[in-house]
Amino acid sequence: MPSETIETRNEQKARFIQQSEARTAFLKEKGIPEQKIEKDPLLRSIKARIKQVDAAIARIGFLDDQTKKLKERKEQRLAEKEAERVALMKGEIKKSKKKAEEAPPEPKKKGGGKAPAAGKGKQEPKKKSK
Repeated sequence: MPSETIETRNEQKARFIQQSEARTAFLKEKGIPEQKIEKDPLLRSIKARIKQVDAAIARIGFLDDQTKKLKERKEQRLAEKEAERVALMKGEIKKSKKKAEEAPPEPKKKGGGKAPAAGKGKQEPKKKSK
């Protein structure tokens, strides 16, 4: 199960960065040139994992922001409804006026305004030949 907390993902990222630095230092110690170090399969897989963790952190941040925005919107709607309810109780707004202000929506036409196609009416059944 993937972790959904930023703290855990940051710990994972730090661990992978430490592994990457240790592997690079090990390969440099062995005397391997810089170009070959970049092509080292273990080092490349560690860097790929770092990218995955970065993407997960960004995704978690995005979801947190979305959650906050939705929560604020919900609180605002509830506050508006509460204010309207209080106003109704005090007699400032009458329900009938509110309904009169809103015009009922016009009914939609079926068929999208196109004329019926020719020959698309009722079809006669085919006669069986003997």
